[in-house]
Amino acid sequence: MTDTTNLVAFGVLIGIAVLALKTGLGCGFASLRWKEVAYLATVYLAVSIVVGCLVGVIPLDLTQNILAAGVAMHLIIAAGLLYFGVRTKRKWISCGCDISRKTFLWLSLPCPVCIVALFLACTVLAGAIDKSNIVIGAIVGVVFFAGICLSAFSIAFLAGRFGCRDPSALGTAMILFGLFYLLSPLIIPAYMQAQTVPMPGIRMDVGETFLSFALMAALGITGFVGYRYRRSNE
Repeated sequence: MTDTTNLVAFGVLIGIAVLALKTGLGCGFASLRWKEVAYLATVYLAVSIVVGCLVGVIPLDLTQNILAAGVAMHLIIAAGLLYFGVRTKRKWISCGCDISRKTFLWLSLPCPVCIVALFLACTVLAGAIDKSNIVIGAIVGVVFFAGICLSAFSIAFLAGRFGCRDPSALGTAMILFGLFYLLSPLIIPAYMQAQTVPMPGIRMDVGETFLSFALMAALGITGFVGYRYRRSNE
């Protein structure tokens, strides 16, 4: 592969790993056993292989339409994350009731937006490397599987180390991601006007991408610091 192709493929896989972080975050803070985390990661692996097989079968125009409807999807997801995030925190703080095994699904289960992102990743990767569709899907799925397991185990370890692995922490993470999802109506329309479905030769605005990741990291750090401050004052 050429240097440009390598860069495109590497960028796609990094993007998938970042997307897996959201799922791993929900698994890491929820009261899940390691085997259950592996089961959920396997679901994403299977979905990725299926989606990879659909590359070239589903018209690209259809993905454009789905992306255009992604604003409404993001708003629904954001509302669910905010509502169940608050509910998870309130249940745990008020009566010690742990509902994280149910509410974490809003953060970790495949949503329409994630599936479209997987399809676009497989599409770009298929144009960048000369492999069959099922191999492309498997590559994306393995990266997703590894990203989920690694992030879930790391978050669970660090949260346990700092004494903040409880449903309240999961609720905070869900609220922060819900607020982040609310930014989507501002980002997606601009993206739709500026670009078509990504293909080799795609232009990426590194500044905007870095700003999005920095904002997500800032929200997470703010929530963690606030949580630790409240714990220290109790």
